[in-house]
Amino acid sequence: MDVVTMLVMSLAAAAAAAGFLAVEWRILRNPALLLWSAGFATIVLGCSLSPVRAASFLVGVWFANGLLVVAHLLFLFGTARFTGRRIAPLWWGLLLAWAGLLLLPAGIDPTPAFAMTNSGLVALAALRAAHLLLSRAGTPFPERTAASDALGAVFLAHGTFYAVKALLVPVPGAFVSLVGFKGVLIQVSLFEGILVEMLLALLMAAAVRRRREEAMTALAERDPLTGAFNRRAFESRAAEALRDMAAGRQSGALLLLDVDRFKTVNDSFGHAVGDRILVALTGVLEACLPRHAILARLGGDEFVILVPGLDEAAASALGAAIRDRMARESSRGLPTGATVSLGAALFTGGPAGLDTLMALADTALYEAKAHGRDRLQARRLEPPAERVPDRSGPGAAKANMSTQGGCCA
Repeated sequence: MDVVTMLVMSLAAAAAAAGFLAVEWRILRNPALLLWSAGFATIVLGCSLSPVRAASFLVGVWFANGLLVVAHLLFLFGTARFTGRRIAPLWWGLLLAWAGLLLLPAGIDPTPAFAMTNSGLVALAALRAAHLLLSRAGTPFPERTAASDALGAVFLAHGTFYAVKALLVPVPGAFVSLVGFKGVLIQVSLFEGILVEMLLALLMAAAVRRRREEAMTALAERDPLTGAFNRRAFESRAAEALRDMAAGRQSGALLLLDVDRFKTVNDSFGHAVGDRILVALTGVLEACLPRHAILARLGGDEFVILVPGLDEAAASALGAAIRDRMARESSRGLPTGATVSLGAALFTGGPAGLDTLMALADTALYEAKAHGRDRLQARRLEPPAERVPDRSGPGAAKANMSTQGGCCA
């Protein structure tokens, strides 16, 4: 394929990408899409200046290739907005290196300097964008998805290509003429550019759309005040976890907890203070619970937790940790000492359903309240092998719940 055809294809691909991302921005209103669209529009302008290369080296080569650097800086800042990570405005200082090419002495061939500088600056911007998307150092950006990882991989490959391209500039025949598009690497770059433009545009839109879909799913599953799962999401996840635990005969615990005298707190201090207590309690629970635990707010001040692998001793320790940490939180700005009571339903595998465990935990929670609050009361669900049928009559079957209750003061 001749160079002119590839240049026209590159221009067309960039124009299509700019328009596509602009339409996506109008729908999704994500500012990253607008910056990415501007980057492709900048490439369109740079490609459009190519016909004047022979007539004006300043406009057709220096300015047009400089626009490629500008486009990648727009891609970089768009990626920073998408990931929610801050990036220093000093990155625009890369353009000073490009401006410095105007100081090259007259009478020498500027092709090597232009090619190496252009490739190096594009590589820096692309690799930094890849780092923002793929780096696992520190805190990963929220809502990271497979689409955003794929976008980062394309930026990584693109940046690596341009870094290698910069190193190959001194090789004879690699770059012959920027004006006439002569040289192996120039032609390879045009082909790579067409491919990358299409991939970037599609993955940019896919990453934003995937994030929006996950955000909408989270809204449907999460309690808006605390961010914990809501009842529907908990029931779905807990049912699946219980099936897995039953298959492996694994022990576990379902805990119900609420804030002691929460209605009095609301009546005395107002609902805003009550909300602050619920948010603080959620933070306490997230800090104390193992990663595989399932936490949900059922409504009001009532929370439920399913913890696979938790035995009675571990449940007791967990209850103590939650109450101790809540006591510390209450002393750091909450206008009233907020305590919590917990009821735990302990079990080992078996066919017990979620409703059975909830009823047992509710009974244990009632006992914790009756014994003075700010404590954990535990009840154990007898495994199937330990059940003893009551043969005294058809109406005398007893609930399969142990009356033994452990508690933590």
